Amino acid sequence: MFSMTNRLLGIVIAFALTSGVVAHAASASQRPLAPANLPTASNLPAALQTAASQISEVATSAIDPGAAIRGAYQRDHVALEHLRQQASPLKGTAHAAFNQLVSDQELALTQTERAALATTRPDAQSAIAAMDQLVAATEAELNRELSQTGGPNSKSATPGGPAQSNGQSGKADASHGNDH
Repeated sequence: MFSMTNRLLGIVIAFALTSGVVAHAASASQRPLAPANLPTASNLPAALQTAASQISEVATSAIDPGAAIRGAYQRDHVALEHLRQQASPLKGTAHAAFNQLVSDQELALTQTERAALATTRPDAQSAIAAMDQLVAATEAELNRELSQTGGPNSKSATPGGPAQSNGQSGKADASHGNDH
């Protein structure tokens, strides 16, 4: 009895997600779904996780744009904190300047989220892209600073981070909740 109920529930959920994606595609032809990149064999698990996260984010944004924006905010906030931690090899004024940049980016991230959620019909994809761009810019600055100092991780400060695959991370960081 329970397995049949679980199967039926699974079918209903799959149908709802598919319907949401189809509804998004029909109503937002100016914002088509991004194509997925095919992974190499060496990074298949990370690529699968990233693809699953992107599909989940697109489906969520079609059904509940506010939830998708809040989830992206949380993910990007965590990514900025990771970048702050990875800046520890920076010394003196470079370290202080990078910490100030991260603080400024966190403020901009919060403002972007609040502005997007303040609208009656939030454009989740644009808001998420803007928030991801803040993280990508911060990551690029960290990489530039670390390459000048010869610090560790100068090639890739955050493997699998938000700058990867069109600014969307495979790490949803659901374990951190929504702290703001």
